Amino acid sequence: MRYPFLRMVRLSPAIAVAVALLHVFAAPMIGKRVMAAPGRMAPKQPNERSAQNQAEGQAPAAGSVPAVPEQGAHMDHKSKHGGAFFMSLDNKHHLEGVLLPPSTFRVYLYDDHTKPLKAEETKQANGTVQIGDSEDAPKIDLAPGKKKETLEAKLGDSVKFPVTLTLLLRLPGVAPDAKPEVFNFDFKQFTDERGPGTCTPMAKMPNMC
Repeated sequence: MRYPFLRMVRLSPAIAVAVALLHVFAAPMIGKRVMAAPGRMAPKQPNERSAQNQAEGQAPAAGSVPAVPEQGAHMDHKSKHGGAFFMSLDNKHHLEGVLLPPSTFRVYLYDDHTKPLKAEETKQANGTVQIGDSEDAPKIDLAPGKKKETLEAKLGDSVKFPVTLTLLLRLPGVAPDAKPEVFNFDFKQFTDERGPGTCTPMAKMPNMC
């Protein structure tokens, strides 16, 4: 192979040979792309690796937060405020009644997932409470409570333990002139809001509690 540039510059024979060898071995490398070694794959992106691991049943990568499955309706029938817990006949609502000193009867209203109702939903509910279980007992109107999901009634000085309170309640979605649903609450003392409370099962769902 001839190298014309060697004729243009007078070089010693040793230097000329070295330059010629450098040109011969370096030329094939110029502009050549560096390829991955056979059998090696490009690294996966973190999200690709996580998705593949989950598809293969492997645990998520450290530091990732797994999704929490949503709990189904009517799976939680536990008292939240130490009171008596009920499920309504419409299968859309739950409620809890507590008796607080000096003489306040408070009703907590929940949806079918036992989440507190919103204020606008609570406003659609109305009802009365009676001391005792006699139909002739005076009816005391429920009013909006201090919390958005509550209705309350002041019972006065006539509360003597043990006492039964009869709640006649129209829940959200019920026509104003519809017959109210009846719930009976038996109290031996004022409610301990940190206590376990109770759950009253429905006749058609004896194992709901």
